[in-house]
Amino acid sequence: MGKERKNPVNIFKNLLIKKAGILDFDGMLALIPQFASQYNYDCFEKKHSEKTGSTGTYIESNWYMERKVTYYVKFIIEVEFLVRDMNNVVVEDSDGGKTKKNQGRVEVVFNARMQKNYLKNFSEKKGEFSDFLRAVYEKYLAKQRLKSYEDKLEDEARDLLEDLKEKLD
Repeated sequence: MGKERKNPVNIFKNLLIKKAGILDFDGMLALIPQFASQYNYDCFEKKHSEKTGSTGTYIESNWYMERKVTYYVKFIIEVEFLVRDMNNVVVEDSDGGKTKKNQGRVEVVFNARMQKNYLKNFSEKKGEFSDFLRAVYEKYLAKQRLKSYEDKLEDEARDLLEDLKEKLD
């Protein structure tokens, strides 16, 4: 048996986005809870640290979001921001007005995965009958439904990625 052995199913694994220059870091951070609210994810910031040095501010912020889709499937999205040498700058926008932005280097590490059998209704130990039933369930009974959940998570994760990239431009 094949794909039904994969748990969790990674949609994006350690996708790295880098940018050096002008960015809207506060806007990027604000996107996470907005996205979570829009798509009904439980969301919290696992880690946040800031240090100010001679070249600017160093920020590390890790976010965790999860949504229980069914009794069997839950979606997990993790976003890690690592910002170096960040300074506040005033930039002229296309309308001729001035906008506060940030200048620095940012790395965003993005993970999205679908956790199956998160309530442990079936055993995951190879060789047990309950594990065999889980594999049959995933391969034959719920195959199309699980695939549609993967597609749904990918669409949602791409929406968040596009919004994050927009804040980097």
